[in-house]
Amino acid sequence: MQIPRVLIPFAIVLLVSACSSTRVQTDYDHQADFSSHSTFAWFQAAEDAKSPTEGPNQLVDRRIRSAISENLRAKGLDPNDAKAADLLVTYYTSLNSQMSFHTTGWGYGHGWGWGPYWSYGYGFWPGWTSTSVHTYHEGTVIIDIIDRNTNQLVWRGVGTAALGKKSHTEEKIEQSITRILAEFPPA
Repeated sequence: MQIPRVLIPFAIVLLVSACSSTRVQTDYDHQADFSSHSTFAWFQAAEDAKSPTEGPNQLVDRRIRSAISENLRAKGLDPNDAKAADLLVTYYTSLNSQMSFHTTGWGYGHGWGWGPYWSYGYGFWPGWTSTSVHTYHEGTVIIDIIDRNTNQLVWRGVGTAALGKKSHTEEKIEQSITRILAEFPPA
């Protein structure tokens, strides 16, 4: 069976969009010199402050931290002590419920036509609509990178995706974090 040439661009768009389920936004300080940074450490909150990543699921916390560290090491940054590192890294997460509405409808028609036994007739067909509501969860990860010397935010990456049953697997987390950090450091 051959695929018609008209459907090939549609299939490519569908394939690419299926692989890129994480929506990513990044922003950075345009005056920051990212080439001068070679080390990073995890941001340490004040002793009395609750860490933004503290939560009931320490497994997910470890997976996210590991994925961020691996990505930064792959970009040439070495882990270091928080007091000596060039950059400090932290992340935040949020979970939101979203609703999706799908409406399907059939219209009605009327008009003149031929009836039984070749006679004239008039017809009318009513319509109907149906709306279904789907609730799903959407998760967001915000990665902040801070210049330790100036204590200023120099880069932020935000990734948002619909969560499924397997969203917390190590592979899914690594894919999402890699997509968020793809634009770090900015060119």
